[in-house]
Amino acid sequence: MDEIRMIRSLLGEAPPSDEVVAEGRRRLAAHAPARSARTRRRLWGGLALVGAATAVAVAIGLTGGGPPATRRTEVRPLTARQILLTAADKAASTPVGRYWHTHVISSEGYHVDRGDYMIFGARHEIDQWIARSDKDPDVFRSRFAGAVPQTAADRAAWKKAGSPSTWRVLSNGQTIRQSARSHAWDLVRMTPAQKRGERRLEAKMAARCAKKPQACPPAQPTDAQREAMARDPEALKRYLLKAAGGGGSSYLLSVAGRFLLDPSSPQLRAAVFRVLADVPGVRSLGASRDSLGRPATVLAGRMTQNGNVYDSELLLDPVTYVPLGTQMVLVHGNGGRTVPPSPGMPPAQSGGLETKGMKPGAITHSEIYLTMGWTNTAYGG
Repeated sequence: MDEIRMIRSLLGEAPPSDEVVAEGRRRLAAHAPARSARTRRRLWGGLALVGAATAVAVAIGLTGGGPPATRRTEVRPLTARQILLTAADKAASTPVGRYWHTHVISSEGYHVDRGDYMIFGARHEIDQWIARSDKDPDVFRSRFAGAVPQTAADRAAWKKAGSPSTWRVLSNGQTIRQSARSHAWDLVRMTPAQKRGERRLEAKMAARCAKKPQACPPAQPTDAQREAMARDPEALKRYLLKAAGGGGSSYLLSVAGRFLLDPSSPQLRAAVFRVLADVPGVRSLGASRDSLGRPATVLAGRMTQNGNVYDSELLLDPVTYVPLGTQMVLVHGNGGRTVPPSPGMPPAQSGGLETKGMKPGAITHSEIYLTMGWTNTAYGG
């Protein structure tokens, strides 16, 4: 019997990392009915395209003409660690292409008092092709997209309120305007010559900042420094934790999602997932859908900020394990009460006003990845 193939079927075609293989063997042992090897091969061959849970149920319930088996054992869902190790194995086997293509929509969540619903506002959309070779051009497209209701329930409340196309919402303690109108795309192409000039300028700035670091913002790692972290998991973890700032390890999922938006080798992408697999407090929320309706496997870390409790979530495609985005979801709001300012922050950014009126489940920040990965197809616009 091809045991590894059966394990992959039970685990959603996941590559067989050690923990995933062990879990698959446990499931096979728990659910294999007593029948001949020939019958098992024939039955499993016919179920190759059936989903994992359905395949197990059919394999248990069908016997070659006889009464159905009576034993029922619930299939245990994968843990967050198993999901992340599977994502690492998937990432490590992904081929590298000519361009790194990402298309991302970043949004803030705002509560609308009139109608009591949530919208995605301040939506910044970036679509870019970054060439792996300096001999190819880079292409960047960006725009401000129009605000939209967050969920089907929010859309229904928006329609009931008269389907407004503009809103007044609270942001940083002030009332701002949001519009449903999208702006035109801004397109920038960088030729190979321009790219070389930019690299020379960056090298000069780096040399200048090395002499007077206090006069420069924190330096971002170069491509070479990023790739070196693929071979040094501890350095990678230190970098991600530092980037998480006050959010700590619970905020690492969002930080890692942004880190993966930059061009990365399969080895570096796999290393990020393996680091996350060892982060305490990361848990699986199971299957869900993102704000675009795409199926998603959701991982979360719990955090508290300004008296509000959030889940910092990383959404993965349930088949490819490619990130679909990150989001901050309100678990429990502080009711909008004033919170003492955090050190070094103005009161408007430290209080609880931003969650006033929001219900549990509201998304306060979202980054949706429409596209993320290597491709050999250049920008065709």
